[in-house]
Amino acid sequence: MLTANDILIGLEIAVAIMFIVVLYHALFIAVDVRKIVRRIENITGQLEDVFMKPISIAEHLMEYAIDLFEEKTTESKKQKKKKVASKKGAKKTAET
Repeated sequence: MLTANDILIGLEIAVAIMFIVVLYHALFIAVDVRKIVRRIENITGQLEDVFMKPISIAEHLMEYAIDLFEEKTTESKKQKKKKVASKKGAKKTAET
């Protein structure tokens, strides 16, 4: 006949085996979670590249447009100064 002590020892062995099985499954779950996190990180990097590429192109276009406008304004200012200087020179020669 089984005594209470024998049943308790059997239950402790069963709990120990179940605990080992749980740890075994936890190990595989941890490895799978690491793979999932790496994949999510990879997808996030790809999405970042996809979103940043048009923004980068727009930034380069804006810089080009700003440089172009600055160049045009400096050229027009130089031309205005030349016109004013040539008009002053023409007035001086006309007066003399």
